[in-house]
Amino acid sequence: MFKIRTPNINDLKKLLELFRDNITFEQINKTPANQFGCILQNLTPCNLRFLPSVHLAVDENNILGYVILKCVSKPNNSWQIDEVFVLDEIRNEGVGEELLRYVLSVYGGYGIEHFLAEVNSQNTPALSLFHQCGFRRYAKISFYQKEIGTDSVETFHGIPMLGKDFILRTQTNNDLSELEKLEVSSVPPDLRPALGKSKEYFRQKKDSIVVIDKSRGLIIGWAHIQKQSDENYIIELLANPGWTHLYEQFLNTIICDYIPVEVLHATPLMLTVKAVDYLTELEEILKKSGFLAVEVHELLVRTVWQKTKGRKTQTSKVGRPSIAPT
Repeated sequence: MFKIRTPNINDLKKLLELFRDNITFEQINKTPANQFGCILQNLTPCNLRFLPSVHLAVDENNILGYVILKCVSKPNNSWQIDEVFVLDEIRNEGVGEELLRYVLSVYGGYGIEHFLAEVNSQNTPALSLFHQCGFRRYAKISFYQKEIGTDSVETFHGIPMLGKDFILRTQTNNDLSELEKLEVSSVPPDLRPALGKSKEYFRQKKDSIVVIDKSRGLIIGWAHIQKQSDENYIIELLANPGWTHLYEQFLNTIICDYIPVEVLHATPLMLTVKAVDYLTELEEILKKSGFLAVEVHELLVRTVWQKTKGRKTQTSKVGRPSIAPT
């Protein structure tokens, strides 16, 4: 038999040792304040947590698995399941399902309405697990990749760099409200309650830039640039529905202005662009420009229905979360 609980200080050290490449465990163990916040997460209201939440499946002092989740939109009461992990030797014994159903029940009791998960379309066991727990596919996320060399910089698919009607600058906190509106406008209306991202999402995205229309001074686009290595960059791109025809020029400008020239001259660069299937114009431009889809993820959503939503106003006792039916 095993039980599910939050980590203690010994668990945090053990998790860091066992999973050295896990960014969440590195972040939690980075400072005593982060460790303290993780250990006392049950005493902290969901909307005030500044770290991902971790729950463990343990048998005595042995960690059998864990689930990590974090808030992606406070206004929409949406949280994302970042990771569900179970030791190889006990897989298919129900530990992963119990972990998942536990957080759905507990956080549903806190008033969380939407749970999201992003799963590789080739990961059949994980997809089966989430489907068993009531998750359904809402969208498809594709990662398009292309090798970029110096010959690709001056012109990207024939679009000249001169005479642009927009400028790029670094994102600031003053942009967050406009970025939230930009995100909502790009998501289909029927998907907005679950998938619309809030200010917190953009605030957490470091090294992001905004695209400004010169004549009107409006934010018409956004991009997040993540450097994996000197030869590998990942870009997440978003344009206002009225300016989607400029996706190609946005991407070309980002390559020229935000990737060091010496990197492009030293070695061919592998550029990856993340695109959601409802951003059809972006996908079409990437395909036309020679990008190939190298990985596809399913964006899954589990919505807690009205019976559970009615319990939102209830307050659980400190340290003793209310359990809601799933």
